[in-house]
Amino acid sequence: VLPPSLKAIAAACLIPTSLGLAKVEYAVSYGYGLSISAVASLVLRQLESGTLAYWHALALVLFGLRLSLFLLYREVFLSTFRKFRDRVERRRGGDRNRLARVPIIISCAALYACMASPLFITSQVAPTPVLKGCVMTAWFGFLIAALGDLQKSFVKSQLGERVLVKGGLFARLRHPNYTGECFGWTANFLASAIAAATNWRSSFVVPLVGSALGWIGIVFVLMQAATGLEKKQKTKYGHLQEYKDWLRKSWAGPAFSTKAKKAS
Repeated sequence: VLPPSLKAIAAACLIPTSLGLAKVEYAVSYGYGLSISAVASLVLRQLESGTLAYWHALALVLFGLRLSLFLLYREVFLSTFRKFRDRVERRRGGDRNRLARVPIIISCAALYACMASPLFITSQVAPTPVLKGCVMTAWFGFLIAALGDLQKSFVKSQLGERVLVKGGLFARLRHPNYTGECFGWTANFLASAIAAATNWRSSFVVPLVGSALGWIGIVFVLMQAATGLEKKQKTKYGHLQEYKDWLRKSWAGPAFSTKAKKAS
């Protein structure tokens, strides 16, 4: 299986991410999901159905499509999200200087290409039990993220935006969407590292470095997001005993240290 050309990878990432020219937030939302799905599709179409590499690529295709559809639902049906998007747009200057967004768009596109880079390695090697475990863990992580988004959206649509979601997945994971993604992307990177280590080729150097950079970048972003949500939740619910009880019994997932974790 030949890896996609640099032109194809660049187009697959830059075209969706360029939606940021319309709304800057789109570069890190739709651009994220559609870029990952597009690059993975370039690999998937070359693979034999049912192989481990096929399942690895399919995990990223479905992750990107699921995320994009969820974002579309959120934008169409949730006014709070549209208000958030508009606030971000105003902070970025609105329509005044769209060209100033180009560096952000290019940086995001490069990150997404790096995040999909493990596929350029796993599609070249024979499957092993450890590699299979990594791919299964990636599926599991992305599934947890999807179920977290689904549960939170459903509960808030029924009980209102201000409700504290703390049942189901949230009983043990305070942010299953971010935690699930961290697990998924970590397993995705480990798949590339293990595949490269057991089937080393000099051609793996660039995609392996890209895989590491993509993993570091997205985990940092997800940890920042989880930390920010921890702080918001403490501000909104910190006076409630149910919040304090939930805090003791649940895990924030990968996040930077916050005072919210120490509440009692």
